[in-house]
Amino acid sequence: HLLFHLTTREFTVLADPVDRYLALLAWCAKNYPGDFADFISHQESGLRFLMLNRDEINEVRAHNQARQIDGTQFWAVMTIDDATRRRFVCRLLEFIGCHDETVTHACRALGLAETHRFRLLSA
Repeated sequence: HLLFHLTTREFTVLADPVDRYLALLAWCAKNYPGDFADFISHQESGLRFLMLNRDEINEVRAHNQARQIDGTQFWAVMTIDDATRRRFVCRLLEFIGCHDETVTHACRALGLAETHRFRLLSA
């Protein structure tokens, strides 16, 4: 179903990669609400927000330039780099059951092409 969504006019007219990212997250939240909430609630950073009061949460949200994901109670951190955003999207899509090809296509649609890093191995 995600592949169909990525080819709809509603999605393809979004020129800004940030808008596409938020639209993808909103689609996942709408179509897989339980899995989406479960995935988000198990993120490492989520636990630290439980100890913050409302003003502290608003300060963190402003610092991270967080934007609310349409139709949800969730916020997306916008200050993360593309590699981190790509890892997050890949893990989310795999969690909701998307095939590798779908994950790859989604990342391309978001402008999050895979970067190959080479490491030197020591002997």
